[in-house]
Order: sequence, then C-alpha cells, then structure tokens
Amino acid sequence: MAKKKRRTGTAVAGLAFGVALGTLFGTYILSPNLPGGANESSNKAVAELAAAKSEAAINGAQAGAADSYIAATAGDAVHDALKDRPVLIFRTADAADEDVTAVADLRDKSGAKDAGTITLTEKFFAQDGADTLKSIVANTLPAGAQLSTNQLDPGTHAGEALGAALLLNKDNGEPLAQTEERALLLKALRDSGYIEYQDGTILPAQLVIVITGDADGTGETNFAAVHQATFAKALDKLANGVVVSGRVQTAGANGVIGQLRKDAESGVSTVDSVDRAFGQIATILAGREQLDGKQGDYGTADDVDAVSPGKPKE
Repeated sequence: MAKKKRRTGTAVAGLAFGVALGTLFGTYILSPNLPGGANESSNKAVAELAAAKSEAAINGAQAGAADSYIAATAGDAVHDALKDRPVLIFRTADAADEDVTAVADLRDKSGAKDAGTITLTEKFFAQDGADTLKSIVANTLPAGAQLSTNQLDPGTHAGEALGAALLLNKDNGEPLAQTEERALLLKALRDSGYIEYQDGTILPAQLVIVITGDADGTGETNFAAVHQATFAKALDKLANGVVVSGRVQTAGANGVIGQLRKDAESGVSTVDSVDRAFGQIATILAGREQLDGKQGDYGTADDVDAVSPGKPKE
C-alpha cells in the first residue's frame, strides 16, 4: 500500500505539474499577447530591446559613414597647419597602432617636419621602474638642464630631461641640447627598456604630440595615468606646445586627459577621441593652436571647448 500510495501521490503530483506547465506554456507560448498575461511585459521588453539594437546599428552605421567622409577630407582640413614646424610624437605602450599611424599621416599632410616617433614602453610609466628611470635621467641630463626639486615624481623628471634633450629653444629656435647629449639620454633609456625608436629618426622639435590608449586611470592603470599627466606638463614647460590625445575613456576623472583638464594651471591641449577621424584632425589643429600660444580641450566628453579647433586662417 505504501508503494501504491507513493505512486498515486507521484501521479497526482505529476498531473498537477503537467497542468501548471500547460498553463504556463499556453500563457507564454501559445498566447503571448494575452492581455494581462505573464509574457506581455516580457514581449514588450524584447520589442524595445530589438528597437534599441536597430537604432544603435543605424547610429553606428551613420557615425561610421560620417567618420569615413571626414577621414577622406582630413588632408584638406589640416593643410599647411603645421608647415615647416618640427613635430615629435610620443606614444604610450597602450596606444593603438592605427591611431598613431593616422595622426602621423596627418602630421605629414599638415606640412610639418617629421621629428620622429618615440614609444614609451609599459616600463616607462610602471611603478616598479620609477626609481631606475629617475636615476637614468638624472645621470644623463643635458648640460644646463635642471630637474625639479619640488616635484620629484618620475613623470616630471622624465619630462624635464627628455624636453631638455629633444626640444628647440622657445626663444631662438636652437636645440636645447647637443647632438651627443641627446643621443646619450635616448640610448640609455632604450638600453634599459624604457623607450623604443629607430636610429637616425629623432630630431629636435617645437611641438610634441603624446598619443595614449584608452586607460581610464582607475585600479592598476592609475599610477601610469598620473605620471603621463605630469610627464606632459613637464614637457610643456620647455616646448612651444604639447597636445595629449587619447581615446574617450582617458577623459574620465582619473584618466590622463581627465587629470590634465582638471588642472587649471596646465597649458597642455587635450583631445579625447583619437580613434575617430575628427579627433585625429583635432589633434593636429590643437597643435597649431599651441604654437599660436593657445590651449584647448577637444573631443566628445562633457568638459571640452568644442569637438575640434577651427581651421587656421590662411
């Protein structure tokens, strides 16, 4: 009897479950639009999601088409903007190759002199490489150059040293360092794994463009972002102009661009959308503004002056 009762109980339970499942099936599958049915709101949510995806796809396609058009006309937009001005590019380890290539191409189309491209390796802005970096720049500092005694961080000291070695004098246009001094510092940093560059490509520059990636400066990326900002500000004290250009994530409060924008004393110009054609154009035009003694913040974040500077007058 016990077994029979158990089977009967199981059968009843199974029947009850089958009825419930049938009702559920009918409500969700057979009658999805039943007024007040359990699936009514779910279907509405699915429809809204599909509409949102469709709209996003359309917006993405339109943005891509617009960017392609802007890219096709970029050469005209920057024509002669940096004519005969030597421009040096620093790129961080996380900068995308396509972003760097696009900006370097526009640098050439702007009429600028190619003063070279230097890669700042991951080690350059790493906390565990900071002390050695400071030691190298202190021991290979060009004659007459000075390191700050108030700001002792590696970003500041590296910016001051590389600025002294790689830049032209603001007043007379002469190199701040001798060729041998420049070579000594660059070789020491390269041999120690802090930078990468091709021999014979680095020349003294008036304008510096720093291209970074998409790090938002939180967590493990905070140390690097902080010292990228101090590096750029130290360069700016010696250069005719400095522009820092990165992807939009870097405009967050802790990102390198976000930190530069919060600093009212910073003379560095920033561009937060270097992966888009308009951001690449803005990088070049912001460089022209720097040479004209102006500073601006450009891109798509909330704290910008405009998407891009206007084309300089002929």
